[in-house]
Amino acid sequence: MYQKGDYVIYGCKGVCRIVEVTTLNMDGIPKDRLYYEMQLVSDPGSRIFTPVEHEGSKGVMRPLLSKGEVRELVSKIPEMEEEWIRDDRAREARYRDALNHGDAQAMLTMIRQLLLRRKARIEQGKKLPVMDSRYLKSAQDNLFEEFAVVLGTDREKVESYVAEKIRQSAAEKKKNPV
Repeated sequence: MYQKGDYVIYGCKGVCRIVEVTTLNMDGIPKDRLYYEMQLVSDPGSRIFTPVEHEGSKGVMRPLLSKGEVRELVSKIPEMEEEWIRDDRAREARYRDALNHGDAQAMLTMIRQLLLRRKARIEQGKKLPVMDSRYLKSAQDNLFEEFAVVLGTDREKVESYVAEKIRQSAAEKKKNPV
């Protein structure tokens, strides 16, 4: 069970701080049912309530990554290649699944793929499709916010650092194709 003050990833909402573990005084809600009252780190005025028993549900809540896990994940950027899914619906389903489950590796792989895809499309005089742009932004918001909290830095520094790692890995791949 998480405690007051803990930070968690809550589905596709992103990083939350647990403000309280409490019951709700509302009609139709059992008085003995415990809830996490959470606040989005990105929106201090927000309040999210979720039953404590959902804690173990796959993909609903997870603890933040450790510093070591963040560093290990970023070090794997050059290896994070995934075949492009041509079917928009299938691609969107994969993106949605990564975000809803707070899957850090899947989100970083998505970010890498979409940043490189956007760069290639810009060179062709085209834009990234709206759906891809929307999921790219959501993945960046969620993952970079988590990395920033874990590393004790700001989101912009994280975003710049990850973008540079992606650029370096792409340039290295161009120089040394397999």
